[in-house]
Amino acid sequence: MTAFETIKKISKRRGINLKKLAVSAGLSENAIYSWKVKTPRTDSLESVAKVLGVSVDYLLGKDENNSGLPSNMTKVKKEDLVSIPVIGTIKAGVNGIAFEEELGNEFALADDLDMTFDYFWLKVHGDSMVGDGIFENDYALIKKTIEFNNNDICAVIVDGEEGTLKHVTKTKDSIILTASNPEYSPRFFTGKEMNKILIAGKLIQTKRKY
Repeated sequence: MTAFETIKKISKRRGINLKKLAVSAGLSENAIYSWKVKTPRTDSLESVAKVLGVSVDYLLGKDENNSGLPSNMTKVKKEDLVSIPVIGTIKAGVNGIAFEEELGNEFALADDLDMTFDYFWLKVHGDSMVGDGIFENDYALIKKTIEFNNNDICAVIVDGEEGTLKHVTKTKDSIILTASNPEYSPRFFTGKEMNKILIAGKLIQTKRKY
């Protein structure tokens, strides 16, 4: 199976058309279709692999274990992994964050974590962050903290309701939540409206399951 055929198969499973995949990877749709007959450039293939959440070797048919995992998650020892709960929905609770729809646990590499913080996986809903390669039903690893740098992607709870992933920019008198899908306009909160925003944590990584 060629890289193009593998990409097409995975994209179909994810419900992502090749045009959307190309945009998310910073490529043209024609570039991806040209891989029917041409060998993809390594950097272009890496961009597509990142969006799809698989390794380049998997796209090239060189992944002996057929795992599709990025290289940093293959051949790891059990003691190198940390089990972290998967949450379907987050809301504002009496004492801060309220977790709902607990969906079991997923692993993360211990080396990727600062164990002085707590973490949770958040199952992604919607398509507002597809420009960052984050799609419906992906898993987003969130570090529970209110600290972030402007334009970081954070799990944000708006007005106590269901949490969402957005780029966050904060100034002295405003908070701006920005999607990476151009179909969604930025949301501005000023003055007392800023109190409607609760930062649940900062995005560390995402992963995709098939």
